[in-house]
Amino acid sequence: MKICLFQMLDRGSVEENVRRACEVIENVKADFICLPEFFAIPGEFFSRYSAFELYRISSHVLDELIEASRNFDGYVVAGTVVEKGYYNTCYVLKCGEMVAKYRKINPTKDEIRMGIKPGRSVTVIKTKFGRIGLLICADCLNWDTVKEVASVSDVIFLPISLSDPNHPPIKGHPISKKIADTFDIVVAKVSRIGVWRGKKFGTKSVVLSKEGIIAEAEKIDEELIFADF
Repeated sequence: MKICLFQMLDRGSVEENVRRACEVIENVKADFICLPEFFAIPGEFFSRYSAFELYRISSHVLDELIEASRNFDGYVVAGTVVEKGYYNTCYVLKCGEMVAKYRKINPTKDEIRMGIKPGRSVTVIKTKFGRIGLLICADCLNWDTVKEVASVSDVIFLPISLSDPNHPPIKGHPISKKIADTFDIVVAKVSRIGVWRGKKFGTKSVVLSKEGIIAEAEKIDEELIFADF
């Protein structure tokens, strides 16, 4: 099983972010590629836009990802986009088809303020590589949600997005490691890299298991992280 995490740099516009994401999808060779949470939405928009406005400016993103997935042999875990109805949704695509989707069950206070609604059910898909579970960012802080997904998964994909440059720095991967250790599974966490006043910020993406780190980003910058296991 070969995983690729795209630790993606925010380019400041929906069009440029989507263009870069599709370019990577079409040129990477792996069984899975995973994008970050809200990868298409410029970070600065979160302090000013409602969920309706975020959906309006990015409603085309899913169609572009579906088209790009036609040129990728594996599964595209497509980060997250704002779904019609205002959910923070992770789609799983394969060869131009949508095979699953997951609506974030535990939106943050900022997301709720913007109008993002909580999802109601978890998503785990069966593949020839095993059972693939989905969590989105703050979901990992709700142990009931984690347990419901992790107890029936072999690998969890965890797209995250740190859009606030004032977010406290995170050392290592304590929550991801706790999930991996508790449930003896692989956790693949992928972060977006933001830019604030010319300085890049975020946290390193990682693939880890109970035995330790399988692959990790080298720095806080755009990077493709590959893990074979």
